[in-house]
Amino acid sequence: MFMVTVAGTNITTTLMPVLISLTVSDNVGTHSDTASLEIDDTDGRIVLPRLGAPVIVALGWEGEGARIVFTGTVDEVRSSGSRGSGRTLSISAKGMDTTKKPKEAQQRHFDDSTVEDILKQAGQAAGVTEIDVDPSLASISRKYFEMRDESFIHMGERLAREIGGNFRIQGTKAIMSKRGGTYTSAVVAAWGRNLHGWDISPALGRAQYSKARARWYDSRKAEWQDKEESTSLSVDARHDHRYAKPDEDEATQQTASDRATSERDAGEGSVTIEGDTAAIPDGLCIVTGARLGVDGPYRIESVTHSYSRGGGFVTQLSLKQPRRGASGTT
Repeated sequence: MFMVTVAGTNITTTLMPVLISLTVSDNVGTHSDTASLEIDDTDGRIVLPRLGAPVIVALGWEGEGARIVFTGTVDEVRSSGSRGSGRTLSISAKGMDTTKKPKEAQQRHFDDSTVEDILKQAGQAAGVTEIDVDPSLASISRKYFEMRDESFIHMGERLAREIGGNFRIQGTKAIMSKRGGTYTSAVVAAWGRNLHGWDISPALGRAQYSKARARWYDSRKAEWQDKEESTSLSVDARHDHRYAKPDEDEATQQTASDRATSERDAGEGSVTIEGDTAAIPDGLCIVTGARLGVDGPYRIESVTHSYSRGGGFVTQLSLKQPRRGASGTT
């Protein structure tokens, strides 16, 4: 079952006979989630929504209720058709209002400011009034931080890469969560129960490093120093961050972020399961019944919920960071 509201009006009943497909995607480390609807527009029943109109999408199962999986605004409306294939209407929406100031470039700098303060000040100028930062990241400070013709969106993503976070915007709210946090939920993808299919490589050699290293300049000693951190991976290669850092604190934060990235990218894959709204990016997916060496927990990189006339409700998960048991060996 599904529910769609546009500009405050519930259009579910109108959509039921004409909806071809509905897709909602949510990704780790990107600034906004997306939703798209493809509609049979033969009779032109659906009123064209305006850009920026609020959109809410909920999905679920009969008897279990529906859960909201998307809140955002209309980004694009496209009509298409031909003599042979008829007429369709496509509506695309994003979690962030693309007609507003978050995409606008800013020129500003911050002195002796925490991550939370930087996001609040830049967010206020971008019309993002609510800032939610993971407590373990909020107090990280920067002696100097600059935005040079950079949007709030891209600044947040850049800062996230430096401190090991995930940045996203939903409406007027910006969220900086910790990558690989322990507060995430888990879903099970079990063969013979809810697992439709899988395509998993539990070990990728090219992405693995045993150590992460960053250089920083010690102004008191007037010399370069190295900051190095070990990963949980058993390979003989070190990742060196390309750009030098101004002090030890920033070098420490960068190596921690690079370590987390290497561990996350050590394996990858995807599974398709029965529709499950409990799956969230950066949560866990526990694969069972695939095979020895593949079964085990993985981090969820992205979640795509799909509802269609012929296919029903399914959820596709993009997976990273194999853990305990999912090692690629038997």
